[in-house]
Amino acid sequence: MGKIIELDETLANQIAAGEVVERPASVVKELVENSIDAGSTKIIVKIEEAGLKYIEVTDNGSGIEKSDVALSLKRHATSKIKSHSDLFRIRTLGFRGEAIPSIASVSEFTIETSVAEEKSGTKLVAKAGVISSIEPMDKRVGTKITVANLFYNTPARLKYIKSLQAELSHITDIINRLSLAHPEISFTLINEGHEFMKTVGNGDLRQVIASVYGISTAKKLRKVEASDLDFELTGYISLPEFTRANRNYITLLINGRFIKNFLLNRAILEGYSNRLMVGRFPLAVLSIKIDPQLEDVNVHPTKQEIRLSKEKELMALISKAIDNALSEGVLIPEALENLQKRPAVEPEKVVQTDLPLHSNAIYYDKERQDFYVKEEKTVEKNENQIRNFNSQIVDFPQQNLTVQEQEFAKEIVEENPVLESFPELEYLAQLHATYLLCQAPDGLYLVDQHAAQERVKYEYWEDKIGEVDIDQQLLLTPYLFSLPKNDFLTLSEKKDLLHEAGVFLEEYGENQFILREHPVWLKESEIEQNIYEMIDIILSSKDFSLKKYRHDLAAMVSCKSSIKAGQVLDDTSAKALLKELAGCKNPYSCAHGRPTIVQFNNGDIQKMFRRIQETHRSKATIWKDFN
Repeated sequence: MGKIIELDETLANQIAAGEVVERPASVVKELVENSIDAGSTKIIVKIEEAGLKYIEVTDNGSGIEKSDVALSLKRHATSKIKSHSDLFRIRTLGFRGEAIPSIASVSEFTIETSVAEEKSGTKLVAKAGVISSIEPMDKRVGTKITVANLFYNTPARLKYIKSLQAELSHITDIINRLSLAHPEISFTLINEGHEFMKTVGNGDLRQVIASVYGISTAKKLRKVEASDLDFELTGYISLPEFTRANRNYITLLINGRFIKNFLLNRAILEGYSNRLMVGRFPLAVLSIKIDPQLEDVNVHPTKQEIRLSKEKELMALISKAIDNALSEGVLIPEALENLQKRPAVEPEKVVQTDLPLHSNAIYYDKERQDFYVKEEKTVEKNENQIRNFNSQIVDFPQQNLTVQEQEFAKEIVEENPVLESFPELEYLAQLHATYLLCQAPDGLYLVDQHAAQERVKYEYWEDKIGEVDIDQQLLLTPYLFSLPKNDFLTLSEKKDLLHEAGVFLEEYGENQFILREHPVWLKESEIEQNIYEMIDIILSSKDFSLKKYRHDLAAMVSCKSSIKAGQVLDDTSAKALLKELAGCKNPYSCAHGRPTIVQFNNGDIQKMFRRIQETHRSKATIWKDFN
């Protein structure tokens, strides 16, 4: 008797559930994506015990026809692809036909749905993937799916579930990402009977960003737009002054689908170039529309990892678009705002996965006489709290604002006017032999003298390094570079990359290269060290980046040769430095991403001296006064 048997459908679905349904958040993701595919404009998600006890997803989409309801629990049954060719032009979020049967196989599952063409709706009840009843019901718009007691029949899966707080964080992250991907849809998340988050669904991406990350964050954004024959790119990126310690605040969307892609993340960072400090990452929400034939989303059941054709062209488009967005206007941080980043009361530290959980509460600091947004990690209340303006805190969650208040929130996160050019600075004095004090019509400026000269020298060296000049410097004694055989063969194929930097190696003897001349920018005393460094970069990297090498070398040279903190400058030297800084392509940060200049605007100075006073008017008016 043979050893190979065909698994029954229930067991096969439970095995598939191990890939598709990793945790309650996976259920929420699959069900909400189905609602999006159904053309819904309003989606409500209700959960209890972080989804383990109860998940309910209600939408106003097209619904499921009576004859298809039972079929939806069959594995690989789908309405979204019909032929092999459809796999190469997928326009929906779900298509594999695994989600519903996998979820139903590990839960108590109910579908209530109807379509416009039928007189009544249909209700299906199943347990462990086995249908117990199908009966007609009153007609309703769209579909409601209920998942109760998740993993009740696979207790081993429960061992891998983390705390309820962590699972709730995962669910909120999913809803946040989908909200950012589809600002035209109103999303509501209700946890334990309380409204946890809500978006308006008016198509305004920046207003969704304000709902997810907070209004103060949304005010630190720049719009990004670009397109070519294959791609259309839109979205927002944070100013270089607003950074985080990890990449979790980067949201990449392709045709409305949240994806993870290391190379596209790298393209975002390359767009910022040296405007970011080492180890810091921006907030970015980028939506990319492409021809479905240029993507393969059928790589993994969760469909977060995809393959892209013309990936390098897309990377170049992203980097260029971000560089263009950050090259427009002035990027000078406001000094007083940076000093007040820390809230009066630190929020409780909790487990966090990707996007943070927000109540988007707006607080009023009586001592400072100003509003700020404290990014709450949990939300325990659902009521609007607006306390007396003389008290310590004013708290009203953004999600629960009235229509008028939502319109006001939309108004304040619109693009702020920006200066078109670097300000004309009048030099005043040197502070602690480190900072240059300057004034302009709009306020007081402090310039870090070391960072400023590093920027000036960096841009000079970045242009010079890599210039291929016919007048190269001949070496009296050529240099020989010996390599292992495998590295010698690899470099023999890639030595043209060195030619782009003005370094011409010739094969010489057994596993050796000879260098007879060098570019003028390369000091003779550093030739051997720098050439070996370039060779190592080429051999260790699949994609050698001459641009990155030029940056690293130019940054090192400019930093070492710039004036240091504590070095006294006379007025002539200080004014000359300010003039050189103003002529830079990016005068706002040094080669390592530190700011060269900060500003105390006139409004900030007036606040410090209490020239702007609190008035007992509406919260909206006071908010405007202090922003």
